[in-house]
Amino acid sequence: MKRAGTFFAAVAVLILALGMAAWQFVDQVSSQLWMNSIRTITESTHQGANALNIQLEGDFDALDVMWENIVQARPSELKLVLTLYQVVEPDVVLYFRDKGSVRENVKPDQAVSDFLKDTALERGLLDSHISSVTGEDVFDIFVKVFFEDGTEAYLVKEYRTREIAQQFTLSFYDNKGFSYLVNRDGGIMVRPAHKNSNQAIRNLFDTISDTENDPDRIAKFQKAVQGLDSGWEKFIYEKEGMVFCYEPLRADSEWLLVSIVPENEITVQTNNILKRTMIFSGLVAGTILVMAAVFYGIKMHESRKYTSQLQRALEEADKANRAKGQFLMDMSHDIRTPLNAIIGLTSIARENTGDLARIEDCLEKIRISGIHLLSLVSDVMDMSQIEQGANILKEESFSISRIFSEATGFMGHKAQEAGLTMEIAPVRLEKEYVVGDPLRVRQILLNIIDNAIKYTPSGGKVFLELTQAGEDGEGKGIYRFRCRDTGIGMEPEFLERVFLPFERARNTTFSKIAGTGVGLAITKSLLDLLGGSISVESEPGKGSYFTVEFCLKLQKEASPPVEEREGDEVAVPEEAGEEEVLDYTSRRVLLVEDNELNMEIAVELIGITGVQVETACDGQEAVQMFGEHPCGYYDLIFMDIQMPIMDGYEATRQIRGMDREDAGKVPIVALSANALAEDVKNSLQAGMNSHVAKPVELDSIEKVLAQYFR
Repeated sequence: MKRAGTFFAAVAVLILALGMAAWQFVDQVSSQLWMNSIRTITESTHQGANALNIQLEGDFDALDVMWENIVQARPSELKLVLTLYQVVEPDVVLYFRDKGSVRENVKPDQAVSDFLKDTALERGLLDSHISSVTGEDVFDIFVKVFFEDGTEAYLVKEYRTREIAQQFTLSFYDNKGFSYLVNRDGGIMVRPAHKNSNQAIRNLFDTISDTENDPDRIAKFQKAVQGLDSGWEKFIYEKEGMVFCYEPLRADSEWLLVSIVPENEITVQTNNILKRTMIFSGLVAGTILVMAAVFYGIKMHESRKYTSQLQRALEEADKANRAKGQFLMDMSHDIRTPLNAIIGLTSIARENTGDLARIEDCLEKIRISGIHLLSLVSDVMDMSQIEQGANILKEESFSISRIFSEATGFMGHKAQEAGLTMEIAPVRLEKEYVVGDPLRVRQILLNIIDNAIKYTPSGGKVFLELTQAGEDGEGKGIYRFRCRDTGIGMEPEFLERVFLPFERARNTTFSKIAGTGVGLAITKSLLDLLGGSISVESEPGKGSYFTVEFCLKLQKEASPPVEEREGDEVAVPEEAGEEEVLDYTSRRVLLVEDNELNMEIAVELIGITGVQVETACDGQEAVQMFGEHPCGYYDLIFMDIQMPIMDGYEATRQIRGMDREDAGKVPIVALSANALAEDVKNSLQAGMNSHVAKPVELDSIEKVLAQYFR
């Protein structure tokens, strides 16, 4: 009996010791998880503020550059120069202290005018307000400038708060916590648009009641915010704990980015882990009477396992935050590079108005910079479509040899400009005529070659080879493309990430290389769709060697596609010979566009063809104009999509539904910046005949007119 009492006493002591150890473990893990969560929120807030800083500082610099060019204009040229700048900076307006803004037919924003009359600041950020011009919630940055005669003025750039909210405000824990832009007095300047965010509060300090919180801590927090400090604090708001993480903006502003997250959402994951730990501890305590030592060892092993998993999860979260911040900085740099060229070349052209050759050279370089800027956006959108599974391959007959020749010919010019030698091995194919998506095959080849040129210094070489590796036995040919360069190469650890989106090899010598970092990721995804593969061998300083394999369905007949056969005139109507001069002067089109600048450009481009152009500023006006004129009055309608009052889809449906002979026949062509495959599908479903994506060039207009006016 005494021995049993001793045994149970020992067991009780052991259980008590284990209970205390478990309690300490739970407390330690809970504290660590809490602080790591706070650090993650703080770092995300810092990255968000940093991204907005980059945007604002870049825009301040752009205003300075703009003024250096504007100040050289004569007074009579001022409005013309500002109108030209509207092409690249449509939201920038010049305000005189006493005269308002300089913009044709547009009144100044009264709030901006009133502020600039009283402010003594040289530059800064104007609090958000309702614009008296547009009725939208906006805020502005401004830079004070002086004309040579001493006249004071301000260059002001306007931002729409809803757009800034979409780009720079953050959300946490499945849209339970959000970030807000506030001024140093606590006023909410920009709030997230999500329905879960607090839309009622007008001032940050109104959320902190001194009846629920320590007044000294409230005062300390207000002092930190007013002093534009960074940090975090926890308060009670409506009987619920809330964590406030704040980070100031540095770009000549007195604003902060403040993230407000419910304490309960931060601790919910910790509580789940703690709950599982307590259940586990209870099981251990229940079975310890038999195998105390064994289960104690198991408990410690499981505890280490959970801690390791939590640590890995935290490291992945930190890595994702760093990648997001790096991508924002890369895109800010890469987008501003062609924008800088466009702005600078515009200034050069203006200074050489008498030199036609110089102006033509500037315009061509501006066009190339615009194409490069569009390619950056297209890369990101392509990656987004592929990740969403929206990429559909076409089935067309084409020559793989011809696609290879076109790709090498196009990139050969780029290699020559970069000072590189491109060597192309003889093409060895048993069967060159295939069925597939020629656009995507060309994109794969171009992305690989472009990557080689981009990372190979001047004087280097790029070797290209296309061969056929046989057939797969199911009517498909196996094609192999190789690309070897003498470029900078890649570190072994980077080879593991080379096909991930937004990854670029970073090297101090090649830090100026521009791009989104998705070219190889897009290539890998397209090859996955084709059932192909890609591999790479590389060493730092010795270049890289890419090998691509993909399968394409072989044509049943050995003859070339229709468009390549000699003497075949089916694709070219007799009336469209080389000597034909197309006359569209008797044709009339209706252009529907809500943006004045876009309308001006489109009218000019369409007018070059000789077509008569009439305009409507929204879908409702277009429907009215079509209905008021007789049948056949309009030969074609160019229809924008996103417009106020009535969008292009609804306008098209109403026109098609009219009880008149030409309502179902008149060609309606979408002319829209909505350029995704889903947008094209929506246009066709609404009743439109085709879709042309902005930016629009004269060649696109001519192709549409040739298609529908024959």
